[in-house]
Amino acid sequence: MKLSTKHANQQSMILQDFTGGLNVSCTENLIAENELSEVVNMEIDSNSKLLRTVQGTDTLYTTTEYTFKSAAFDILNSALILFTEDNKILATKNFSEVKEVGTLTGTGEVITAMWEDGLLIASGGKLQYVKGTENIETIETSPEHCNGVYIRSGRVLVFDDTDQVLFSGVGDETNWTQDTNDPSSSLFAQIGYKVGGHIVGMVNMSKDILFIKSNGMVFRLENEYPDWRISELGRNIFCKGTASYCNIINNVLIMSDIALQSIQTTQEYGDMKPTNIGSKVASKIANLPSNTKLRYVPPLNQVWCIGENGYVLVLDCNTSAFFQRKFNSVIVDVLSINNDVYVIKEKTVCKLNADRFYDDDEPLRFKVQMKTYMANYEYLVKRITLCVTLFKYEYSYNSHFWVGNICMPLPRMYSSYLFDNTRPIVDNYEPIGKHLKDVYIDTSDKLEDSYESLYELEYDKKDIQTLETLRRTRRVVYRTPEVRISGAGIGEPFILNYIQADVVEV
Repeated sequence: MKLSTKHANQQSMILQDFTGGLNVSCTENLIAENELSEVVNMEIDSNSKLLRTVQGTDTLYTTTEYTFKSAAFDILNSALILFTEDNKILATKNFSEVKEVGTLTGTGEVITAMWEDGLLIASGGKLQYVKGTENIETIETSPEHCNGVYIRSGRVLVFDDTDQVLFSGVGDETNWTQDTNDPSSSLFAQIGYKVGGHIVGMVNMSKDILFIKSNGMVFRLENEYPDWRISELGRNIFCKGTASYCNIINNVLIMSDIALQSIQTTQEYGDMKPTNIGSKVASKIANLPSNTKLRYVPPLNQVWCIGENGYVLVLDCNTSAFFQRKFNSVIVDVLSINNDVYVIKEKTVCKLNADRFYDDDEPLRFKVQMKTYMANYEYLVKRITLCVTLFKYEYSYNSHFWVGNICMPLPRMYSSYLFDNTRPIVDNYEPIGKHLKDVYIDTSDKLEDSYESLYELEYDKKDIQTLETLRRTRRVVYRTPEVRISGAGIGEPFILNYIQADVVEV
């Protein structure tokens, strides 16, 4: 066959859709084109649906005195409530003052629920009530062991280490006395009579409540007293830990040692059906600790499965795909306050920032491994194109993609010429303006490295670096039996528009 005839069969491998997310259930050459065999600190952009680096963080508060273990937000009083490893309770409204308001009555997982003008708190001991930054109140008449708390029809629901759920009197969190002659008094219900096991969690599902038991059974409570009905929903739905479940609108997720079960309503007589949605990341789920927390993050429409040492397995609810985050320090909780996402760490409180790829003031690292293409004989790679959208110029030479042994650094950002300057902003050593003097306090630095602000100018506060889409193309002659595409980098936020390799099978 003539060489020209062979090259007439050139094909373009264009990778831009990664909505399938992480798949570690098979080798990288067997995954789908929209899946990834490895992905760290990258996710799907909610607007463009393209792969982008995750949001970095800004540090809002740091402590050396306490070690945080979880947090809650009192929405009625706009107060952040922080719980520490030594069971202290802290409250703050703006971080200018972080006040110690009490001590937890238990040492278990902290569960909260909105009640009247504040929050009810269950931690394994008696119920407690906090209102903003006021001192905490212990409800002495409540049951001795409250492992969870939930509000339904004006009653407070708690459970202990048995198979019983206790209901307070209507509208009264202090009334736990049962009176058969008074339907508004305290009640109890036994979940799964004589089937063994104890309750490890309760979560709302549409109009019903689901009870998760230690024996792998899930029960459903429908309707109101005295017409309520308790029925078995499913078996072999084990829960990894006391916080390894969460509600997402009309869907409930329960994580076991090797699976992530999704329970949602179906059109079949209004029934509910559990489905394992974590089969592609079963090994990642197995590596998560027993105290893994599942947290729904509405502004991102994601579920964070919070592991150890800053690791988070992320479920993107828009695509039902998994991704991974790795923070620079240990994360213990995440909260949504209005449209902001607050990340609670052992020693700091942070807020996500879409324009940064830093955490704890240190650059984050990303890593991505795409599908590998295998040839019957060999591929001849002729041209590689990398197209990205950079959010800002920072460390472009520290971020790159590989096609086989060919390295493609991210394109550099060149902003427009500024004030009749003869060279672009990047690598510019000239003064800013030929006709505007003393624009910078000190012009000895390159403009790209300068932190002084522009002043005495009409456009003083305008960002001189705009969002730009950049493309880099490289012609190569590279023979390989497989085309393996990956990327890695540090500190630089960007969107991956696409990566393309023009190849011929020879």
